[in-house]
Amino acid sequence: MLHVGPLGRVVFAACWIAGQTTLVLTAPLRADRAFGFRMFPEASVMEIHLVREVGGARFAVPRGEWNARDRSGQVRHFSWRDRVHDKTLAAVDTPPVFASYGLETQVARLQHALDDVADHIPGDAETTRLGAEVVFRKNGREPGSLTLLSHSRLP
Repeated sequence: MLHVGPLGRVVFAACWIAGQTTLVLTAPLRADRAFGFRMFPEASVMEIHLVREVGGARFAVPRGEWNARDRSGQVRHFSWRDRVHDKTLAAVDTPPVFASYGLETQVARLQHALDDVADHIPGDAETTRLGAEVVFRKNGREPGSLTLLSHSRLP
């Protein structure tokens, strides 16, 4: 067991309190608002519809699955769910799902997922980028929509 004197305990306590205070005060700067207390959580829902960009045109990706040719010309099957296991983000072309931790958090996570999947489909020689069309209803207000795109995939 580590024995720390009275001054060491005071220094440790001060550092710990300063760290916790910093996390709480910077919570609004993070998309997920981690370490920020919210008495009444957001009640938003969202629908995700995937698209893939091929040669400048966008095509729907029903249920998050598509076929594409690899560099040798053979057709391969790809699935969004092979890489994305989060139940909210994997719910493609389904009725609206609850946007856990708020709409902004799920949109930020979806953007990361789009970039991650785009980076991990090396066998797809056709897709230049992935996208998601999101239809949402924030706290029961009027529906809105937004489009997210992954970064471009290098040939």
